[in-house]
Amino acid sequence: MISFWHNKPVLITGVSGFLGGHLAEKLIGYGANVIGTIHDKKKISYIQIAGLEKQMTICQADILSLDRMREIISDYKISYIFHCAAKSIIHSAAKNPVGCFSVNVMGTVYLLEAARAVNSVQGIMCMESDKSYGSFDSTDLPYKEEHAINPKNVYEVSKACAGLISRAFGHNYGLPTYTIRSANLYGPGDMNLSRLFPQSILRVLRGNAPILYEGVADYVREFVYVEDAADAIVALMERIDEAKSNIFNLGSGEKFRIEDVIKLLCQSLYTNLEPEIISKDIIFKEIQEQYLDLGKLKSFLPAFNPRPMQQGLPKTIEWYREYFNKGILS
Repeated sequence: MISFWHNKPVLITGVSGFLGGHLAEKLIGYGANVIGTIHDKKKISYIQIAGLEKQMTICQADILSLDRMREIISDYKISYIFHCAAKSIIHSAAKNPVGCFSVNVMGTVYLLEAARAVNSVQGIMCMESDKSYGSFDSTDLPYKEEHAINPKNVYEVSKACAGLISRAFGHNYGLPTYTIRSANLYGPGDMNLSRLFPQSILRVLRGNAPILYEGVADYVREFVYVEDAADAIVALMERIDEAKSNIFNLGSGEKFRIEDVIKLLCQSLYTNLEPEIISKDIIFKEIQEQYLDLGKLKSFLPAFNPRPMQQGLPKTIEWYREYFNKGILS
């Protein structure tokens, strides 16, 4: 049977990022003609390591160039867009608010305006974040899509704005957009090595203790395996006529204390190393407890069955160990 995606021209912004790379891999496997934008060619990425670059078209582009984005969408007659380009590290966003708002907010505006100018686009996914919900009393958890959002820090506000902009373009101009508020992604190929999973795994492989930031041991987070997230995002695009104008929470249904995640990582890596407690930058402020209600997503995708951490974590560790031993992530 010919795939829905067979020969369809698909644009992934931020294809050298974690989720973008896995979306590219999945869509290439389905027979799509994948076009991906990257901003920094020197950056090591999952698509490089997995050998995906030769199976797609790479366009060097600044998401803040309206003309360049319009040119790409027009030249390749793009049918579907997965917008993943973003400043996605929370502490970096806090240190550089102008850069964060420029990319996450105005980058979304420029992409959607470019898509609006080209008649070929049939569906657009915009990555928002569960961080858009902001700080709530624990009695308000899990987050539901109909909750009023209450973002406070720079990153939270930037992603909430991106989601609102996506919906505005859908409302005003009829662009078929949907947004994803995802839990924390983990899995093979996250090259933002300051994140919890790659940082902790690589530190232990080097013989160093994992890092636990002071005051965050009891923070609660939901994690979803990146391949499962990509599956859901692609499946929703296949149902764009129903999915458009919607917000979707995306997660696994599992939540963990941060300290427990680090302990689980250490157990899986067969180390007795105790976490090294280090102080956190005063501007690095995060929400203490976050997890999602997945009822809406499962009503759209009844077959969505994300793997539990006990299955996803060994695959994640195996990938980092392989490329650490090869010297690529040393």
